[in-house]
Amino acid sequence: MRAERDHEYYQVFARRKAEEPLQHIGTVGASEPDDAEVFAYKLYDQWRWTELFVAPSAAILQVRRPE
Repeated sequence: MRAERDHEYYQVFARRKAEEPLQHIGTVGASEPDDAEVFAYKLYDQWRWTELFVAPSAAILQVRRPE
């Protein structure tokens, strides 16, 4: 396990129903992906999600529309 200061941020996405779009619901910090999964579930369990995802912030790419 990495040191506490070596944590990474993860973006949390979810949807309530299969036909709804995926939405960004928050962020968690964790030392390992498994911990991020647990933290996201514990922090955002107030809704009954059909799907809940976590992704490392560094893995998310910004796409811009041409002007």
